[in-house]
Amino acid sequence: MNTVTKETRMDLFDTTAYFSSKVPVRAAVRPLLKSAVCALSAKHLQHLYHISDGIDRNSYILSLADEETWHYQSAKHYDQALGYLKTAIDLETYNDSSSDKEEMLAAVAILCLYELMDAPGTAWRAHLSALPLFNDTSASMPAHSSVIIPRTAIKGPIFWSLARQDLLCACMLENLAVVQNRMLTVLVISETSTRLDLKDIRLWQNAGLVTNEHGTLLPSTAISPLDIQNYSGIEEDMKSNELTWLLEKIANHLTMGDTVTLEDFVLPREQRAYLGLNQQHLLDRWNLLMSELEQWYDCLPSTFTEAARTKAQGSTDPRHKLSLEAFEQIWFNLPLCAATIQSYHQARILLLVNQPQQSTAIQSTVSSRLRAYRNALKQALFHAREICGINLANPTDPVRINSVQALFVAGQVFQERREQDAVLEILAGIERDLGWTTQFHAAKLIDEWGRGESNSIGIGRSGRGYRDDWMTP
Repeated sequence: MNTVTKETRMDLFDTTAYFSSKVPVRAAVRPLLKSAVCALSAKHLQHLYHISDGIDRNSYILSLADEETWHYQSAKHYDQALGYLKTAIDLETYNDSSSDKEEMLAAVAILCLYELMDAPGTAWRAHLSALPLFNDTSASMPAHSSVIIPRTAIKGPIFWSLARQDLLCACMLENLAVVQNRMLTVLVISETSTRLDLKDIRLWQNAGLVTNEHGTLLPSTAISPLDIQNYSGIEEDMKSNELTWLLEKIANHLTMGDTVTLEDFVLPREQRAYLGLNQQHLLDRWNLLMSELEQWYDCLPSTFTEAARTKAQGSTDPRHKLSLEAFEQIWFNLPLCAATIQSYHQARILLLVNQPQQSTAIQSTVSSRLRAYRNALKQALFHAREICGINLANPTDPVRINSVQALFVAGQVFQERREQDAVLEILAGIERDLGWTTQFHAAKLIDEWGRGESNSIGIGRSGRGYRDDWMTP
């Protein structure tokens, strides 16, 4: 059990390693947790067996059963976990016992990862419906501070694990398309808002976010000495969590578009009130988000500074001759910092490509507008290459898994074939090495680039990678 949680990204942003160290111990005597962990473990082994293509099947773990058996064990334990979860919800045992509530929410986080290992579907989003359970109006608030530090796993690693999945869900949408009589799920940037209420400042302060009453991030020096004693994490954890908060604000901003509130957007199109917001208002809202992101970056501790840069050479897969001359390898001392900076570059790209222009009432010239577009593209290319550079520096498995969405965003920026091929191969390597499905991201990128089913470098022809004919019967 410990091996699988270590191989996932659940503890990547948590230096206390809650899911790797504490969950296996609790699972030994907690049926719900045990079933959830076993389901995830079996599914991971099933994926590894499938992609090993006979190479690693002599290993002790994989030799215990074949792929079909691992699939059966995965489905069996998943069904058991859902049964225990339904019983807990029906009996509402979590209302009277903080321990039961912790077990239930930890299991939900694990089951979310179970669903996320494949192309995310409706079951994944259904698990995220548990997020409102974090709203605890009875939480104690120390009189000496407006900032509340998490004192339980529910308000710490479990909350932030699900918050990151909530963010990922807001950046994804399932489009069902019939391709030669087959149903295909393709991931795209979606138009859905986050489930967690960003206006509920106390909810986020309870989870350790240091903000004022208006939801603006405060420097870490704003934490009182007494709060620091009660805080269970370290500064790197806090900075990563802050970026998650900012990314959720960015996701909701993009969802909101030119409406006043998110509630306006979720209405059917024919019922929406089109108020004709001034472009300057949208630009001001965008500038505020960009300013918050830049302030966050400027306040990062030195551990988030890259340790080295080297010229990328060769290929991520020795079977393919792929030029990586356009990239550098960017090395970090801590995996958490590498993954966090990668998400920062993703945030910058999302803001850059969604920057509102000044009102047409302002006498701007065609040259000035084109100059602004070219500058945005130049910056977006820089951040996209940084994302790839971090991936090319031999990061840990959790960092690679966490990078899939950032790579998907970066891939949409690239216009040169060699850079596009590099993204495809990095994605293929993640699925080939770790059993984490990425072919849907690759399919969408190929479609975005107008390349159809063609793939000049034949990425991932072996195993469960990207066969040239994967979209056909």
